[in-house]
Amino acid sequence: MTVSDNQVLLDILELLHKNISDDPASPGVDRAITQATLQILPKEMDDNMSYLAERNLVALAGTASGKWTFAKITTDGIDFIDNKERYEGKFPFSQASSQIQEEGQEKVFQTVQPQASFPEQISNAFKQASDQVLGAKISSGEKEKIEKQLKSLEKELLKTKKADLGVIQKDWEWLKKNADWVIPALASVVLEGIRVALDLPTSA
Repeated sequence: MTVSDNQVLLDILELLHKNISDDPASPGVDRAITQATLQILPKEMDDNMSYLAERNLVALAGTASGKWTFAKITTDGIDFIDNKERYEGKFPFSQASSQIQEEGQEKVFQTVQPQASFPEQISNAFKQASDQVLGAKISSGEKEKIEKQLKSLEKELLKTKKADLGVIQKDWEWLKKNADWVIPALASVVLEGIRVALDLPTSA
């Protein structure tokens, strides 16, 4: 599926707006979550995110490597989403069609197999990750820390729409930094869980 830059720009802002509306204390949306939700290449995402940041519509939190890790909508960005008609002349993408908010469109992000319920998929994914930890050639202390983080993340995801996005993102970031080899097993259910928590369209 090919999307225009205008649509990507609007999708980014709609996603960040939804995030902050549901969780005002949120640090923003994680880089990997943003990319997986929008299903675009990293360079395309970064170029469009830079465009929005230069125009003070989003704020980016970076790392020593120079890549942003979290993106958060600014007050200007919120005003833009709430009053698109006022920005037609300044930002042409205000007239784009967003896939984040519109119902009935093809889902932006499809990851979870439909034959099992979402809680079952969560349990299966975390069992697979736990088995990987069990067989990993690391110290028992490291295994214990990873298992603790996995249990915390699984518990939060199982709350579905009542899940705390901040807890999910904190646990997810920890696992990416300390046990990135379990990420492939968990990515689809974690990202789907975030969509459920944000009340965005899901693949179910």
